Amino acid sequence: MKLTFDTIRDIACGAVSVSESEDGFNFFRFTSEQSHMYKAFRNVEYYQKTLSTAGVRLAMRTDSERMSFDFKFAYGSSRRFGWFDIYEDGLLIDHVGDEGLLHNSGHADIRLSPGFKTVEIYFPWSKAASISEFELDDGASVVPVKRPRKLLCYGDSITHGYDAIFPSLSYANRLAAMLGADPVNKAIGGDTFFPELLALTEPVRPDIVTVAYGTNDWNVHSREVFEDHCGRFFEQLSKKFPDAKIFAITPIWRQDKDKETKFGAPLDEVEPLIRSICSGFANITVIGGMRMTPHYSEFYSDRYLHPNDLGFCHYANNLYAQISRYL
Repeated sequence: MKLTFDTIRDIACGAVSVSESEDGFNFFRFTSEQSHMYKAFRNVEYYQKTLSTAGVRLAMRTDSERMSFDFKFAYGSSRRFGWFDIYEDGLLIDHVGDEGLLHNSGHADIRLSPGFKTVEIYFPWSKAASISEFELDDGASVVPVKRPRKLLCYGDSITHGYDAIFPSLSYANRLAAMLGADPVNKAIGGDTFFPELLALTEPVRPDIVTVAYGTNDWNVHSREVFEDHCGRFFEQLSKKFPDAKIFAITPIWRQDKDKETKFGAPLDEVEPLIRSICSGFANITVIGGMRMTPHYSEFYSDRYLHPNDLGFCHYANNLYAQISRYL
């Protein structure tokens, strides 16, 4: 039984829109207007990153004992690998994709347990992934599964998912699962506070919002520019989502946190600045990022900045412990 566009759209989570093309089904976490804002205010590479499928997930209850689909990868980040994670009733049962050295397409054929179960497919954060020829057993039941909350995540490469090999283990995906929330990931690798983005219509009506910019701002901006961009971002965000619980996460540990940058002070001084900026907004809670991840390079894929899968597990667990206190 081949799933139709309407069924795929119904079981899709983490996408503000789904389309069908000659490549199959395509999933978008940004609106077209938002993506083109990145092209106008950043560059073409940032625009291409908006097309990556970070946070996209298919979720359904089914009694099928087989599932298969074809996939294609297009540019979604500088990372060449792309992987799907397949879960059955919360258990990881398959990891399908490619290192990206030879192939940008492939086929997945997964055996499922008898009886009804919840099946989830986590899409690559690193690629713009499309799927086609999605098949289940003839006559199988397909019921969409939605979580009770909606989580909206803003941030840079770390929130985007760099460098999780298993996309389900990125901190944003793990945090969402623990919160019982369907995430929409608006993070872009390399990004800084981007108040212009908030001027556009956002179709997601979140219960919870996380914001994790700052490490790139500290690296490339003066303190004055940092304060201006950060201040305008949180002012607009607070007004845009007055009923949401908003959490500002200050930068996590990085090996070179004491180096000289345009900011003019070590990374440790970013947290008090963000706390000061957010102090006037009743619906924003600041969480100190320095206590979210271990201060050891072994927990980072590049040994200094981007958490690996193990580092992300620490991040998600520690962040959930803080956020859950306010829910």
